[in-house]
Amino acid sequence: MGENIKKMVFSQTIYSIFKSFVMVFVNIYLWRTGESIEGVALFNLFNFVAAFLSFYLANRIALINMKLNYIGSSLAFISLFIIAAIFQEGINDYAILIGVLGGIGDGLFFFNMNFYQAYQLDREEADQFMSMVGMVTKASSIGTPAVSGFVIGRFGFTAMVYVLLVLLAAQMVNAISLPKTNIQYMFKVNFKKLFRCPDQRRILLTHAIHAPYGQFIIMANSVFLYSFVANEELMGYLNTSFAVASIILYYVYLKLRNYLQRKTLAKIGVIALALSMSVLFRPSFMTFVIFSLTIGLGDAFFSKPLTGAQIYYAKEYAESESEVLGNLITRVFLLTTGRGIFYILVFLFYEDHTSWIFTVFLIYNIMSPIVSYQLAKKQMR
Repeated sequence: MGENIKKMVFSQTIYSIFKSFVMVFVNIYLWRTGESIEGVALFNLFNFVAAFLSFYLANRIALINMKLNYIGSSLAFISLFIIAAIFQEGINDYAILIGVLGGIGDGLFFFNMNFYQAYQLDREEADQFMSMVGMVTKASSIGTPAVSGFVIGRFGFTAMVYVLLVLLAAQMVNAISLPKTNIQYMFKVNFKKLFRCPDQRRILLTHAIHAPYGQFIIMANSVFLYSFVANEELMGYLNTSFAVASIILYYVYLKLRNYLQRKTLAKIGVIALALSMSVLFRPSFMTFVIFSLTIGLGDAFFSKPLTGAQIYYAKEYAESESEVLGNLITRVFLLTTGRGIFYILVFLFYEDHTSWIFTVFLIYNIMSPIVSYQLAKKQMR
């Protein structure tokens, strides 16, 4: 593994620590202080809209120097936490603002990460890289939930800011050590080509179709599970256990790829994802635990390889750098659409796990991986 690849993986590790805290504990904090799901939904909705819009900003910055996007991403995240620490009990009033800041952090970071994946990795490397990213992401989150839960429970939300300042410094040092890189063009979406190529249309559709599934998982492992646990420290220990299980499953996937085709393993992942939803028709603390463990199998065997295929084929279906960027922003737009619809429905209709929309989510998410696999079957070979 090349030195620059290691540095990219390290950047992902630091990012995942930030994101682990955002998506688990900020969601919980919004829920606890506001006593409703509305703050959580607004935070996530504006997070993804801002991530999409910041793609343009990231592209502009990359014309000068791509490493600046890493620094900008970290600054956006630390600003989010400072605001959350200052307002604490009034955090719900600022859900939109912190959502936008989180989205900018996401957008700047993943512009670089996705461009790197599309341009530097072949099909097998893309598969391996996504599994590696999954492993380091989970590894970095093993201690994060437990430590974060302990710090918040014992010392308060403000104390976490000091921990994150250290991470910000590490990300800056890592970004500075990367070789200076810049791209030459702004993105260009070739709509005629999109409509002429059925294979490209099918793989693009999987972004919007499968995106709500990922958001349901995040909500299930934070807000939904918290409604049964109501204890930050226990939440931290549970998510740490889920992370360990996921790392093992990523490793198993990489080993099995030496003997089995990607397509065969993807089918196993699809079945796991579909079955994981069925246990939540009778939600309880234990069924959420079973759900989280089963999701790890589906993510390792299907969701991560699907993401690798989606990004790899952004380059394969392009004829120039500007078209690659155009395909990537189309990917982000479709992801934002799927995620946005999910959080709008949460905002409008979700009250708790007895809400009718919760059942709708379960039925949709049983079908989502099956449909996504059928659409991307050719690219998953």
